[in-house]
Formats: sequence, structure tokens, C-alpha cells
Amino acid sequence: MAFHCIHCRSEIDPKYKACPFCGEAITDFLRRYLDQPIDGKYRILSRLGVGGMGEVYKVLHVHLNSIRVIKLMRSNIASDPGAHERFLREARMATRIQHPNVAALFDFSTLDDGSRYMVWEYIEGINLHEMIAERGPLSPRYAAKLGAQALHGLDAVHRAGIVHRDVSPENLMITRDDEGEERVKIIDLGIAKQWSNETDNKTKTGMFVGKWKYCSPEHLGMLNEGERIDGRADIYSFGIVMYEMLTGVPPFQADTPHGYLMQHAAERPKALKDTNPGVNAPDLEALIFRAMEKDRTKRFATAREFAQALERLVPALHDSPGAPPPLPAAAESTDEATRGGDRPPIAAAPAPQMPTVVSVGKPAPVNPMAATIKTPGPQPVIKLSPVEQPPPPRRPPNPFMQWTAVVIVLMLAGGGAYMWIEHMTAPPPPPPVPAKALLGINAYPWASVTSIRNVDNDQQVELKGPLVTPERVELAPGRYEVTLSNPAFVQPIKQVVEVRSGQDQTINVPFADASRATLPRFGGSAR
Repeated sequence: MAFHCIHCRSEIDPKYKACPFCGEAITDFLRRYLDQPIDGKYRILSRLGVGGMGEVYKVLHVHLNSIRVIKLMRSNIASDPGAHERFLREARMATRIQHPNVAALFDFSTLDDGSRYMVWEYIEGINLHEMIAERGPLSPRYAAKLGAQALHGLDAVHRAGIVHRDVSPENLMITRDDEGEERVKIIDLGIAKQWSNETDNKTKTGMFVGKWKYCSPEHLGMLNEGERIDGRADIYSFGIVMYEMLTGVPPFQADTPHGYLMQHAAERPKALKDTNPGVNAPDLEALIFRAMEKDRTKRFATAREFAQALERLVPALHDSPGAPPPLPAAAESTDEATRGGDRPPIAAAPAPQMPTVVSVGKPAPVNPMAATIKTPGPQPVIKLSPVEQPPPPRRPPNPFMQWTAVVIVLMLAGGGAYMWIEHMTAPPPPPPVPAKALLGINAYPWASVTSIRNVDNDQQVELKGPLVTPERVELAPGRYEVTLSNPAFVQPIKQVVEVRSGQDQTINVPFADASRATLPRFGGSAR
């Protein structure tokens, strides 16, 4: 059977370490399981990520017809007792949390080569970091609604006795539930810790794992003797996330860990309007600043308390987001965080009548690049008496120069005529090629894309490898008939869609009514 790259679907030699067409890495695990189900039940659809510890795959449970995510720890890493214990601890902690705003863990197992894997809920959507990057700052009301959901999920994590320790926009997924409502999902408990574990909670400076932008003072070791990190550290981090949701940038920015340490330890964040003048939400700002207090006893006691405060405030908040944050001006690494608002225009210096004189004094303390430019005042006019000189003698014309000029004129004329003839006889330029577009194909519960036919010319689109929804296909403008099939249903479904130049779009094909589907239960209680 031919081996296809999991990313670009090109047929390649499986012995390669990377795809020669797109550069996608080819691991031993992928060589073995790309064409056969993992543990006899998980079929690989695509790879979501790869790193030094392992790989993350989007898979299909072949018996339940359900999309899942497998997080794999490589066998050489799993043999390390410390790494194995952390991986197993993450799985055990995740099973203690059953909440609609937290990603669910479904399975944990070990393969015959020693590799260990976890099977997580597949969340189709974007993370909060991507949302802010695409849309810019969120409106106060929208940010408060999303924030309340995330905090309810964080409260479930804390009530299980766990500190997440990596609360950031990248670990907050935005998806939609069965009723089409937006839902926030907390993901990645990879560095979470249990409160009851004395050893794990002794955070020391230099041992921090997480993201410096969002870490709390406690994460950096700023605790009294005998104190432990608890859920209030996550509340501080989420206050920073809320600040970024409204302004488009985090409150603290530095180029070194030491810079972040100093800011998280002692610097108060700027007012929202100082960072982004378009933000006007003083009541919401007060809640965010309370969550970001350096003294954790002054913060919200629980994530639920913070969520309830946001929910009470939602009706009074407006739906107008702030302006996108401007690009930062060139600055030193020790400068303050990026200010909001437009960069002031640089006034053009008046054109001097005489050479300017630049002072060499000390530069201004605020802007060391500024210099004092002085233009001299009116200068006295000195009149010089003209001196009569005899006119220069006339030279006889040079015949050689005259003939050279004639030849140059004739050459230019001939070249111009040739270019005109070429222009008149040249074929017209080819018409512009219409821009292709991405067609997103979704199906419930899932389906294989068996064919895509161009209705305009009755040509079949070549499909690179098996396509299983959700998938994206790049197509030229035109009308296409997409055929999808699911082994649980007798008849395939065909749908015609028109693809317009440069306009991405999505089709949704239901094989079953989602509201009437019987889903398997994986334990836990609904909240």
C-alpha cells in the first residue's frame, strides 16, 4: 500500500524522515499506525502537533464513529520514571474533573512498544489567542461572558484539588455546543499540580514552567515559608487574560524572564484606557485589577466568586470593542509595555536657508533620539562689485562629435520604431488567474469525502489520500458536487456548492439529527 504524507497527502517513501514536498516530520509511530488503527480502534486522521516529548493526533474511534484527540508519549520518554509519573498524573487528575467547560479525558493506555497515550475530547474551534489575533480586542460584554464560562471551568479544576498553572489564551478553546452556542473549554493539564502534594507545590525561582506573561507572583516563588500555591494563582493569570481580551495586549511585556519577574512582583498594570483608548469599562476594570492584586489575600477567594461577579455585570456592559492595538514603536527591551493609541506624527523640519547647526548637548531624558536643531537667523547680504571679463574664444566645431550625435539620434529612432512594432504585434497578456478558495467540509457525526466533481466541466477533482471530515480542500472558482458517505448509513449524500474566487466557505452535511443522537456515556455527572 502506498504511503502518503499526513499533511500534504503526497505519495512518498516511508523511509524518509520528512516529507520532501512539505517538510512534515515522519516518525516511527506514524509509519506504523498511519494505515492501521491504534489499539485496533483509533484511526489517525491528521497530526495536530509534534514535539520532543511526543505527538498529538486527531483520530477517529472506528467503533463509535466519533472524533477524538490522542496525546502520545514516545516510548523512549515513557521509560523515564519521572516523565511517566507526570503523564500518568495528568491522566488521573483529568478523570476527576467532569465539567462542560473543561476538556474531557476518555481513555489512557500503553502500546506494545511502551508508548503511552491519552485520548481526549476533540474540540473543533479556535483558541482565545487566535481569536484576539484575528478579531482584535473583544467587547466588554463578550469578554465578560466568555470569562465567566472559563472561570466556572477553572472552579471545577480547583474543586478537584488541582492548580492549572498554565492559564493563558492558548489554553482556552472557543467552540460551539449542540445548540450552536459558544462554549469555552479549558485544555492542557500537563503541568497542573495537586494542592495536597507538598513537594510539587514548593515552586522555586528558576524552576517555573509555564508562560512568563501570565504567571503569578506565587509561580515565581514569592511565598512565605510554609505557604503553598493554590487556585488564587490561576485567578491572577486569568486576570491578565481578561486584560488582554479587552485591550488586545497583555499588561506586562518584557524581553527577559527577569523583566517579567520584576513586573509581576511590584508593577501595577496600566489602566485599560491608557493601553487602548477605545476601552471604556471602569466596573469591569475594577474586577480585573482585583484579580491581579499582588497580595493574593486581596484577590477573589475562588474562581466561582470571580465568575459570579462578571455575570452580575454583563447586563450593564456594552458591545463595542476597543480599537486594534497599534504596532509598538521601536524601543529598548527595558521600556514600558506598549501604549495604546496612534503613534504621534513626526513634524517635518522647516527647510533651512543656510546649513543647520546641531547642538551636541545632552539628549532629552524622555526621548534619547531627539536632537535640538537650530536654524540661524537672517544673514547679512554682502554685495560684490561685478568684474568685467572678456568672453571666452569660440572653438571650431568638431566633425567627429557631429557625426557621433547623428548616429546616436538614428539609433534611438530605430529602437523606438522597433519597440512600437513589437508592441503592436505582441500577443495580448493572459487573463488573470482567479484566486483559489478553501472549502470546509463538515458532516455529522462524520463522513468520508468520496468524490468532488466540477459541475461546470464535469471533471473530477483529484483527492490526495483519504479525506475524513472535518476537512478543507482548496478549489478553483466554480460549482462542485461533493459526495460524502458514512458506513453507518446506506445512501451517500451529495451536495452542490459554488466556490467563489478568494472566498473561503463551509458546508455542513447531517447524516443524522444531532438533537436525537444517542451518545455514549463516559461516566461523571452533568453540571
